[in-house]
Amino acid sequence: MRDNKSTVTEKFDVVVLGAGISGLCLAHRVVRAGRQVLVLESAGEPGGCVRSQRQPDGFWFEMGAHTLYNSYGSLLAIIDELGLGDRILARRRAPYRLLVEGKLRSIPSQLNLAELFASAWHAFSERKQGRTVADYYGKLVGRKNWKRVLAPLFAAVPSQPADDFPAEILFKKRPRRKDVPRSYTFAGGIQTLTDRMATRPGITLRTNATACALARTEGGFVVTIAGGDRVLARCLALAIPAPEAAGLLAHLAPEAATALARIVVAKIESVGVVADAHHVRLPHLAGIVPVNDTFFSVVTRDVVPDDRLRAFTFHFGAGQTLDQRIDRICAVTRLDRDQLVCVATHATSLPSLSLVHAGIADEIDRHLPRSGLYITGNYFGGLAIEDCSLRSAKEADRLLAEAI
Repeated sequence: MRDNKSTVTEKFDVVVLGAGISGLCLAHRVVRAGRQVLVLESAGEPGGCVRSQRQPDGFWFEMGAHTLYNSYGSLLAIIDELGLGDRILARRRAPYRLLVEGKLRSIPSQLNLAELFASAWHAFSERKQGRTVADYYGKLVGRKNWKRVLAPLFAAVPSQPADDFPAEILFKKRPRRKDVPRSYTFAGGIQTLTDRMATRPGITLRTNATACALARTEGGFVVTIAGGDRVLARCLALAIPAPEAAGLLAHLAPEAATALARIVVAKIESVGVVADAHHVRLPHLAGIVPVNDTFFSVVTRDVVPDDRLRAFTFHFGAGQTLDQRIDRICAVTRLDRDQLVCVATHATSLPSLSLVHAGIADEIDRHLPRSGLYITGNYFGGLAIEDCSLRSAKEADRLLAEAI
């Protein structure tokens, strides 16, 4: 049930702040156990880092997360429970290309093979634990190959420089479901999943509802929403970016808030464009990764082909105007502005991880109250959607065991 109207004080078993994949996965698991959950979302629609831009004619493309994998076992269990298996679409194979000095190049063509062969023996001796991405993978491929090829590829994943990320947090090996395509999306885009979770019976979603204050009360918590509404909850779960969580928890859980405040986040500004297919001269691609450019990556809709339209989403960092970004998009796609039939924007943030991150996550957990208050998000086990789902499952299990 979705309810965007201003209401008087209500009471729920659980209030979840944030309707991204983390908050909705937690809400789904709690509702499955028979509890009533209110999800408060500051944006106008659910999804968070998941945003499928949909056109009136049914064409869609991704503005945020763009791929799910058959190794996402926790998420697939939710997909099965929601009956979404028949909406799964396999992503067709298409290449990624590097953009080097204005030219599209294959990834292997940019590697120095002599350096690669000279460094390959490190694969038998190097370990990821306690190493940065740059240190670990730089040893495997050679420093020049790292700087020229691997560093841009790794930066494309979180849309920010990833040199200092912990090596063990990316590209985890997980069991694969052989009855599901290796990489897939949904008819209508990945937001089909978050939309279905948000409308599950037992979940009330309020959008454009920003929590501005939290307080303990007898038997639970009071959440004050911008505009004056107050909501009572026996349990409270935060699934919002770390800086926002830190601000709200400053009085409720000051030590956990201090740890949350140490997590740095990077702002990501995404711009998606659509053009008639016959105007686009680029070959069909899964995506483009630039070397030394103003954006981190381009993701295309070519993996779910459409005869009429093609779409490209560019992920930028902060610091440019929309006009400047569109100019760069037109230069890369070789399209004129008047050939763009749609321009969409989406702003989000992702944590900037480092070798001390695991210690920060442990500190957050250590200083949370034993019951009643829970935190999930993409700043615990990793940035992948499956990492978010696993963290939410853990917190939902703790909630159900401890509090209700």
